[in-house]
This record gives sequence, C-alpha cells and structure tokens, in this order.
Amino acid sequence: MTFVWLMLTIAVALVFVDVAVRKLLGIKRAKLTDPKGKKIDVLGRIICVILVFITYPAVIETGVLQIEHLFVIFFTVLFCLQAIIQYLYIKESKEFIITLLMNVVFVVFLLNIDSLLKLYS
Repeated sequence: MTFVWLMLTIAVALVFVDVAVRKLLGIKRAKLTDPKGKKIDVLGRIICVILVFITYPAVIETGVLQIEHLFVIFFTVLFCLQAIIQYLYIKESKEFIITLLMNVVFVVFLLNIDSLLKLYS
C-alpha cells in the first residue's frame, strides 16, 4: 500500500507542476505531428531501452551504481531526448520547457525515494 501512495504522490506532483507551469508561462499543449520527428523519437526510445537492458546487469553486479541512480540516468536521457525532439520539431510551442521541468521533478522524487518510503510507512 505504501508503494501505491508513493506513486500517487508523484503523479499528483507531476500533474500540479504541469498545470501550474502551463498557466504561468502560457504554454499550450502541443503534440509531435512531424513523421520524421516521430520516427526519431521512437528510435531514440528503443535505443535507450536496449542500452538499459544491456548495462543493467553489468552496473548492478559490479556495484558501480545503485538501481535508483541507473533509473535517474535512464529517465533523464529519455526526457532530454524528448525535449530536444520537441524543440526541433514543434517550433511554435515551448513544450520542451514543460518536459525539462517534469524531468527535474521526477529526478528529485527518484533521488528521495527512500525518504518518501519512510514517510509513508
């Protein structure tokens, strides 16, 4: 049950940041419609997932990184890839700002996940 409350807290925080920043900066929601941009986005996500599956066993077995740090790196790369694609292919929108802010909020939650779990237990 603790995990459910933690995920609910993270989801509410992300929605709050999204709505607040959109109203504050006047950014309207825009979707990626360029076929070339969509292909690059899908290819980039596939490459990121493959890299995580390849590096996961080596990183965890050697003890170089903890799993939460691996997830922080993975999600940061994914969010940055998405922000770059939004910046390049959605010229009329500043959607990339929302994506980068969501990355910051999500990374803060991931880095403090132990404290949050203690809070809910």
